[in-house]
Amino acid sequence: MGKSDVVEKGRTSAYTEGGGVKVWIKEKLEDFGFAISKTQRRFALALLLPAVVVLALVGVFPAIYCGWLSLTNINLARAAAGFKYIGFENWENLLRSPYFWNSFKITLIFMIVAVSVEFVLGLGIALVLAGRLRSKFLRTIMLIPMIMAPVVVGLCFYYLYDGFFGIIPWMLRKIGILGGNIAPLGEANIALWAVVAVDIWQWTPFMVLILLAGLESLPVAPYEAAQVDNASKWQVFTKITLPLLRPVILIAILLRVIDAFKVFDKIYVLTAGGPSSATDVLSMWTYRKSFLRFNISLGATVSLIMLYVVLIICVFLSTVLTLERKRG
Repeated sequence: MGKSDVVEKGRTSAYTEGGGVKVWIKEKLEDFGFAISKTQRRFALALLLPAVVVLALVGVFPAIYCGWLSLTNINLARAAAGFKYIGFENWENLLRSPYFWNSFKITLIFMIVAVSVEFVLGLGIALVLAGRLRSKFLRTIMLIPMIMAPVVVGLCFYYLYDGFFGIIPWMLRKIGILGGNIAPLGEANIALWAVVAVDIWQWTPFMVLILLAGLESLPVAPYEAAQVDNASKWQVFTKITLPLLRPVILIAILLRVIDAFKVFDKIYVLTAGGPSSATDVLSMWTYRKSFLRFNISLGATVSLIMLYVVLIICVFLSTVLTLERKRG
């Protein structure tokens, strides 16, 4: 029996005979060079405490308060009448509302189309920038849309989409897609796609940034082996690049899905949910119910549903990412 086997046996017996989980954690920390004393551990927890308190105040407490609001009938338009506990009546009314499901469908379409196109474009641009075109100037210019405020982006495209003097409708009329002085934001059948295009323009650089960083951190050895085996570029991309890049892809998609599902600012500036509810996403619907019609309880209910949907998506993608890491 070797020395390593004796050490491992001693660790196992310490764990099973009463050392428990604490001994196992301590051993793992020692293995990775993170052995700390009790005083250091308490100091580390003390440093984390302010961040935990702030997170609880800005995250946990509002979620709990929102849950309480969803179980009442608070409406500021009739505040003199008071409020009372009504249980899950708001939830029942909401889930039976065709307007809610229409907004939910529009939100899903916006999120899926925008994130999918951003990923495809972002991966393509990242591959080009990671290849022969290694231009620092292009990388810097590419980040400009991402660093602009969404409201500013919305205002810029509001005038670019104008039916009378906007350059985008003019170009669409030249190629025969639009007729007359029709504005893309004023047509119910194309308004959503016009808003999606704005989101793609602004956030594709974000995908490029993350995927490019992932590409430049990939190991060189698999590519050298593929070159020796005379593998084609497509085989290298599908058999080496994509599998190695999969964790980075999942993280990029996760971040964009969270942001796209709760989009509000650009739609508020561009269409305010119109025309004819064509771009009425859930965040816009919540804003209108809460702050225009003063139905605070119903708005809180919609907010909770959005939170649960985002949590489900995050848990799913995080589980996939964990499985990919274990497989790797």
